[in-house]
Amino acid sequence: MIDAVEKRMEFDAAPERVWRAITDGAELASWFPDVSAFDLAPGAEGAFTWKSHGSFAARVEAFEPPAYLAWRWVQRAGDDVDGSGTTLVEFRLSARAGGGTVLELRESGFVREEDRKDNDGGWDSELSQLAVFLDG
Repeated sequence: MIDAVEKRMEFDAAPERVWRAITDGAELASWFPDVSAFDLAPGAEGAFTWKSHGSFAARVEAFEPPAYLAWRWVQRAGDDVDGSGTTLVEFRLSARAGGGTVLELRESGFVREEDRKDNDGGWDSELSQLAVFLDG
């Protein structure tokens, strides 16, 4: 069993623009959760909330602008980020030859294949929304 989700996307936007879209709370809430209850910054704790899924606690594990962001979050709404059942989400941004950005996402640490499959499809949807947001 593969315990990770891996995605790669390319955007015409510059790395600094994509970085802002994945770290600024207001911008993040425009494409990822319905509400981002914290700004993503070193050591920040908070939650991502979806009206249809609930609130998921998270903590920033690494913050290296504008190239690398990692957060740990719970797999079940309402769980504590210091408990078991968390995964690590990593964003790596690099400049694309000729302009634009390559985004590589990796979410690792899944215990259940069902959760990995759910998040694999979820990231397809969320990253598609990020593309639309950046094109807007």
